[in-house]
Amino acid sequence: MSAKNTEPPRLLQRLALGIVLVCGVTAVCTGAAHGPVVLPNGWVLNPPGGAVVTTGTMPQGMAASPDRLLIAVVESGYSPATLGVYRVPDLARVASIALPGAFGRPLWRDATHVLVAGANADALLDVDVAARSVRRIGFPKGSYPALVAAADDGATYAVATDGDGAVRIGTLDAIGTARAIAIGAHPGGLAFGDGAGQVFATVRSRSEVVAVDVRSRTVLRRAAGLHPSALAVHAGAVYVAETDADAVGVFDARDLRPIATIPVGDANTSLHATGVSPNALSVAGDSIVVSLGAANAVAILRNGRVAARAAAGWYPTDALAIGTRLYILDGKGEGTHPNAGYRMGRHDDRSYVGTLETGSLRAYDLPRDGELAANPVGADGWNATPPPSVVRPGGPLRHVFFVLKENRSYDQVLGDVAAGNGDPKLAWFGARVTPNQHAIAARFGLFDNAYASGEVSAAGHLWADAAFANDYVERFWPPSYGNRRDVDDLSGGDGPRVPAGGYLWDAARRAHVSFRDYGELVDPGKGRGSPWIADVPSLRGRFDPLYAGWNLDVSDLDRVKEWRREFAAFDRAGTLPQLELIWLPNDHTSGSKPGKLTPSSYVAINDRAVGEMVDTLSHARAWSSSVMFIIEDDAQDGPDH
Repeated sequence: MSAKNTEPPRLLQRLALGIVLVCGVTAVCTGAAHGPVVLPNGWVLNPPGGAVVTTGTMPQGMAASPDRLLIAVVESGYSPATLGVYRVPDLARVASIALPGAFGRPLWRDATHVLVAGANADALLDVDVAARSVRRIGFPKGSYPALVAAADDGATYAVATDGDGAVRIGTLDAIGTARAIAIGAHPGGLAFGDGAGQVFATVRSRSEVVAVDVRSRTVLRRAAGLHPSALAVHAGAVYVAETDADAVGVFDARDLRPIATIPVGDANTSLHATGVSPNALSVAGDSIVVSLGAANAVAILRNGRVAARAAAGWYPTDALAIGTRLYILDGKGEGTHPNAGYRMGRHDDRSYVGTLETGSLRAYDLPRDGELAANPVGADGWNATPPPSVVRPGGPLRHVFFVLKENRSYDQVLGDVAAGNGDPKLAWFGARVTPNQHAIAARFGLFDNAYASGEVSAAGHLWADAAFANDYVERFWPPSYGNRRDVDDLSGGDGPRVPAGGYLWDAARRAHVSFRDYGELVDPGKGRGSPWIADVPSLRGRFDPLYAGWNLDVSDLDRVKEWRREFAAFDRAGTLPQLELIWLPNDHTSGSKPGKLTPSSYVAINDRAVGEMVDTLSHARAWSSSVMFIIEDDAQDGPDH
């Protein structure tokens, strides 16, 4: 349904289908967000005035120079990695130094040299800011240095490596060959204690905080909140950003004895929402500054509580105080732009969403105690009383069919519909290729302002499957899609990618809602023609092993044929699951890959499959009590005006 006359411009691509088929009842959709910049997920960016500059893509962390006159920023998103250097206080960019790889927060080792974990370069990078030169300190192949820290003695360093889940400790020139001390997969934070006797780290995969004794190399472990990331050491305590627990844990630096847990989530505000993703910590006098990525905000902790909050830009990844000023690094900046010039299959990334989504660096006065400013969450708020809905306990809808498709934008498929806010010049797969989806949109409503919360499949599938993409995914998908990470754990499985609430089917189990999965998060069996197997333990016994997952050589028509076989049996027996998730991926296409179908052929097959599903449902007993949602996982591979 169009809201183009009342809604401010949104700055990310719209999804090709935000179609809802309500079978036998009428749906009413109301509400539109208002504000200076409305994000695809409904947040409104409205931070206070102050200096703001654009950075490279997905800035991961920053650090102030010893004289506090410069800020070094690791810019490591989809675009090539760069160390940006900005002047305090006006944030003028004074240097841009290309890096072979980068991740994490940089470290000034003196007035002119910055250390950067070199990630895919398998090196620690010693950057001479004055000479604009980069010296590599080599690490083992595949180690993927992600974090660097320095001891107070100025001679001892620690590097955490994501590739082998280890910490290495030593002098600068020898650290690349130092012994690897295993701590666990995906370290998220690293810091020395007072002096050079201990190194503290967090382990996302194990949800632990660890202390490594520098002399004996022994490791002490303590449980932390879910998927901890950054940490900071202050006044004999270790502060840990417990990212998927919406809290900062406080541990005694002597023995990691838990001291306190400080909630930082929006459950403590009028929003009563969860999922703020505390993802970076810094010390400012007697305060701890916490960036809250998913809340677009920063919290100031004093005396074991949130003393103040400040609104940030889009997805802050770091924050620090210099004097009375607060500097905030935003991973996704201030919003992004339409990509009408994007052309699928070209090797020109200038209009690709990963390139368009640049970061930002902001500065304004530190908030005062009791100041709890934050960006709003849409015009009606998440905690507002919803209008009467057909989707309610005991309501007329008893069956939900959630159809997930792949990568298409609104204009690419439905831009030729005159009733919508579309551009027919961008309708590559218009009515001639997708007649069924056009007929569905005409009959049931045109949702031409449905937006993608996830920019690419790694995040998009999590928004579809779990209603959230956490900090692990948000930080790692940009360099992964930029071909600077070999590990492929963002699009499937368990581990640190899964947010606190789990998946849709986990919520269904908790609510005693019967569920069946078709194709999502399943892997091929071991032999040719073997049944598919669950990629996630919680899916076992709740999916059709004969329904194909990711394999574009399998036609969506064959997928629907298998779905229809089970559907008919369930419908006859009166055991139709209350919730079904059906993946139809053919509209992803293989681009111009030789030997594969053309993009239009793939999309046409997908459209026919959608039509056959609707036809099957409309002749079933469950039709009058069913709702069908059809959505793309993301809109990354098509233009939108």
